[in-house]
This record gives sequence, structure tokens and C-alpha cells, in this order.
Amino acid sequence: MLNFTLIMNYRAEETKKSETDSPEKEVRLSVLVCTFGDAGIRRVAEADYPVVDGVEYCISWQLPEGEAVTPDALRRPDIKVSVSRTRGLSRNRNLSLEIASGELALISDDDVRYTPEYFDNLFKAFGQYPEADLITFKYESKDYPKTFPDFSFDLRHSPKGYFTTSFEIAFRTKSVAGRLKFDENFGIGARWPSGEEDIFVHDAKRHGLCLRFVPLPVARHDGSTTSDREAAKGRYVETKGAVFRILFPFTWPLRMLTHLPRRHRDMSAGTFVKSWIRGALTSKRAK
Repeated sequence: MLNFTLIMNYRAEETKKSETDSPEKEVRLSVLVCTFGDAGIRRVAEADYPVVDGVEYCISWQLPEGEAVTPDALRRPDIKVSVSRTRGLSRNRNLSLEIASGELALISDDDVRYTPEYFDNLFKAFGQYPEADLITFKYESKDYPKTFPDFSFDLRHSPKGYFTTSFEIAFRTKSVAGRLKFDENFGIGARWPSGEEDIFVHDAKRHGLCLRFVPLPVARHDGSTTSDREAAKGRYVETKGAVFRILFPFTWPLRMLTHLPRRHRDMSAGTFVKSWIRGALTSKRAK
């Protein structure tokens, strides 16, 4: 299938005129929003992103078929829309990073919401930890609240039970560009439908980047996450096996046994073990 990317920057005529008289404002933060299909771009248009100095929204829109008609709500000077005839969430995340121009980037999805205060928290954290290349944060949710540690820590020494969700991750673009990408074997639309954020953070550690967690909220997500929806399915357990083999190449069998008592109540121990081992033995990295 032919793949291509069209970059569409929309500005009102009066905005264009003013920009010819003064230099463009510096972009401090690129919010990397990934979406798929017509329904996805409508969700993005309904998000009503706040206009904040120094913040741009980079919309990577996968549309395998059909005509790309960008909603009027997204025709703003602080919004970029990139259309791609591709599939796969990790591919989409990599495409969104290609059009980012901010010194910082924040991973996002089409059902995540923001306020200016969230961005203030992000800027504050990177200012407090100038040595940090990547910082994970908290998100808020009224329907599916997640428990977070109440203290900051080095992600190389995460407390037991801590895990990262994709739209909690922010990083300095110069630290990631040319060094890190999302593994396109993982994520929605790929062979393994989740785990791409865990591998991304793992790769950041392998490259020697400085990583921290900071207990400040930077987003709101009121729906369930992919992990919540897939946790009861054998495919999810296979994916965990594949991810754990990459993260823990020598100890994944022991970790499988540790997770065994926490298997879903509708899944037998035998099915759990078989699914996990099948995922571990067939996993591979993108080249």
C-alpha cells in the first residue's frame, strides 16, 4: 500500500499577515496526538485544546482510505495535521515525532484532555530537573483512577507496582531524535497490541538517558486504557510475555510465575502459562 504524509498547517489570513511583521513565537512543547480514521479526527476536533503560548499540537492522523477532510476546529495556527496512509499506533507515534518542533514533547491520544495548568506542571518539572531527558507524570481520571507514588524517583529504581501509561511520558526532543523510536511490532494495530510504552522507556534506559517520575498531573483521561480493556484476553497475556522477554531477557520465566497468581479469574493457570510462553518465544524487535 502506498504510504505518504501530507503536512497541513492552517492559519487564518490575518494570522499569516501578522506573522510576516514579527517572528514566530518559540515552541516549547509539542503535544503528539495520534488518531485513526474519521471517528478519531472528530474526537480530536471535539477536544477543544487550550491555546497556550509556546505549545503546539501535532496531530498524526492515520487514514488508510478515504478523503482527508480536516475539521474546521483544527484549522488553528498552533495545530499541525499530518495525514498518513499507514496503520499501527507505534508507527503513528513515530510520525508525530517527525513533525514536532518543540524542545519538549508529550505523548498523547485522541481521547486525552488538557488545561494550561497541566502544561505548567510539565514545564515546572523539566525546569526542576534540567538533567532529565525523559520524565513520566500522573494523569487524572474520574472513571478509572490510577494510583501513583507521591514522591519523585529515578525510573531505573522504580518502586514495586509502578507502571507507565503512554500519555504520561514527556521528553526532550533533542535527547530522543535519531536515537529512539517506538517499536512498531508493538501497539494497537501491530502483532502485539500493547506494551510499546514500556519498551520505549526500556530503550531510553539502554541508551543511557536520565529518566525520572514526577508526581504532577499533565493530562486527563476519563475512559479506560487499552490495558484495562485487554487484560482478560489471552492475546494480552501473550503480549505481556513478548514484552517481558525484551525487558527481562534472563528472568522472564520467573516473572511469569510471579504474575501467575494475579491471572484473570476466567483464565486457567494452564492457559495463562501457555499464552505467556507463546508470546515470549515468538517475540522479536523491529529492525
